[in-house]
Amino acid sequence: MAKELAGQVALVTGAARGIGAAVAQEFAAQGAAVLLADYDLAGAEQAALAIESTGGRALAYEMDVRRPEQWRCAVEAAVERWGGLNLLVNNAGFDRPGGVQKVSLDHWRQVLEVHLTACLVGMQSVTPAMQEAGGGRIVNLSSVYAKIGGHGEAAYSAAKAGIVGLTKSAARELARYNILVNAVLPGLTDTPAIRQMMSDKIRDRIIAETPLRRLGEPREIAAVIVFLCGPGASFVTGAAWEVSGGWNM
Repeated sequence: MAKELAGQVALVTGAARGIGAAVAQEFAAQGAAVLLADYDLAGAEQAALAIESTGGRALAYEMDVRRPEQWRCAVEAAVERWGGLNLLVNNAGFDRPGGVQKVSLDHWRQVLEVHLTACLVGMQSVTPAMQEAGGGRIVNLSSVYAKIGGHGEAAYSAAKAGIVGLTKSAARELARYNILVNAVLPGLTDTPAIRQMMSDKIRDRIIAETPLRRLGEPREIAAVIVFLCGPGASFVTGAAWEVSGGWNM
């Protein structure tokens, strides 16, 4: 059976663990070569080795998504290694909880810079290579909080909502180059960050509000991202896909 992403080259940020690592694994399983970019180089190397151990093509790359020059170097590394760049998944992120009345401006700026500004810089950095390749796919990771807001999550919710708007603008502007841009909005997902940072009380409350009554798995988010990057989504752009177990119904 032909692999859906054979011959494609992908760049995935925040790829050392969680959703990013799952996306990189699924891309490689579908035939793509994957550059796994992460601030945590050791974690990215471990994830890349796991891909290579099953016959996939992967390269770990240390990158701070806040630095435009590091984006340029990552794109150059992918093009030099595999001859082009076709796919981008803007997944890197982190959180600094705080409500509207209490979040510090420093934390606000940090969260928006890593999520929203880096998403813009990433798209600016990859589009020349995608134009050269005759088109491409970009998937930006947002969150259900973009639509419903999160109690005590002012900066995170604002950044994720901004990503949806930015995705739609990019989709309109880049369609003429055959670059399709979509957003994926996960619900609560069983990642290392959630296990480490979220209290059992909050996790259980969200699960109770989710019709499927469970956390999502990273591979379930990755499956939707792979679809959006594959041939079955050739007429899909500017969309915001919720993958949340029905949390926002």
